[in-house]
Amino acid sequence: MNRSHRDAWRAPLVCLLALCLLSTACNPGQRESPMPQSNPTSRNGLVDGQVGAMRLVHVHILAPPMDQQKTGDDLGLYLTLVNESDQEQKLDGVSTVHAKKVIYRAGPDAAQQDVHVTIPPRATVSLQEGRNRPHLELVDIDRPLGATPIDVTFRFSTGTTTLRIPVLPLSHGAGTPTPGPS
Repeated sequence: MNRSHRDAWRAPLVCLLALCLLSTACNPGQRESPMPQSNPTSRNGLVDGQVGAMRLVHVHILAPPMDQQKTGDDLGLYLTLVNESDQEQKLDGVSTVHAKKVIYRAGPDAAQQDVHVTIPPRATVSLQEGRNRPHLELVDIDRPLGATPIDVTFRFSTGTTTLRIPVLPLSHGAGTPTPGPS
């Protein structure tokens, strides 16, 4: 390719690049998500997020190895809720496109309940794994998740946030509900 042919393409490409950069700089609102920002962080494979005065800490899903997962399984969803305000907060719902629904259980043998968790002012509520502890569950997953993180939406009385939640091996946790249909 001769030099003049190469130079003929360079000027339009430089203009196009400049227009793209200018468009992004002049319209920052177009880069923002329509959802409230949660500023998720990751520590040791666990995700943290925030919506308003509510912090979601060490959020994760525990699952058996990929070759033992199957469509229709129920998997534990674990997190700690920290209310940093002087007002009571409520977790009114949790959802993901990868499960039929997300439910609350007061313990491993307790009945399924809709997600309604009250977090008192300046308090912490643990929904982490452990024997006979309250937790959330993904019910009837649509496919084996493997170790692929999935998006989960948390609805509080003060706002909504969606986090990309890691799927970790059961051996990572202290104990979980037995995978399988409820």
